[in-house]
Amino acid sequence: MALFRRPFRLARMLLHVFAGIWQAAVMFQFYSSIQRDRVISAWSARLLEIIGVRLKAGIPPEFDHGALLVANHVSWLDIFVIHAAKRVRFVSKHEVRSWPVAGWLAHRAGTLFIQRAKKHDTARINDEMHALLQDGAWVAVFPEGTSSDGRQLRRFMPSLFQPAVKENLPVVPAGLRYQTPEGRHCQAAAYIDDMSFGKSLWQIVGEPEIVARLDFGRPLKNSDRRALAESAYREVASCLGFELKDTSPEIPGGLQTVPLQT
Repeated sequence: MALFRRPFRLARMLLHVFAGIWQAAVMFQFYSSIQRDRVISAWSARLLEIIGVRLKAGIPPEFDHGALLVANHVSWLDIFVIHAAKRVRFVSKHEVRSWPVAGWLAHRAGTLFIQRAKKHDTARINDEMHALLQDGAWVAVFPEGTSSDGRQLRRFMPSLFQPAVKENLPVVPAGLRYQTPEGRHCQAAAYIDDMSFGKSLWQIVGEPEIVARLDFGRPLKNSDRRALAESAYREVASCLGFELKDTSPEIPGGLQTVPLQT
């Protein structure tokens, strides 16, 4: 089975992507927003299953209003893991929009694209996030600003928390982990450094099984975005099973973390 694992999974994934393109290009116009959300979540869950990723997700909190979801960033898989558990609108770097197929699908799924090199673009994204939050949507950001291998947690950028502060809406911290079925860290899921998407996908589909764990922390509120970013940082670290060595009120990222489990 190991010999045929990669081609079998890749073939099924290709068919699933074609089905997603059909839904997004043709069927979305006939769906209500609720129906589109259900299709996106179901499609994401099925994608994970096809490529050998088993999802173990906690239950997200429920609100009658919008919320800002913040999570650590490990892989391109993160988007589908979160979508499978909770329909959100992601904020992503502008380069993703130009990716073949994936960028178009992300756009159709309602992703917001930000040009980080242009400072004025942050104000535009914040305005769009405000509108979505006011409309009751969940918006998701990766406040580290980049991905890691999942064994560390970089500082959180407080500016990304401003829309939640302005709207006085909760921040929901979440921790993402990729493990082997035995509960060990799975390096194959990490999408880091200069790794190409093709190499990352090849690694993932070659694994017998990857367990994606998504744990939600307690919702947070604060009128100070720096304090809110630090609280969220600590909550995500707790979700990941990290022990904070330094408990002084330093800016997130000054905190050192060590994994309680490998």
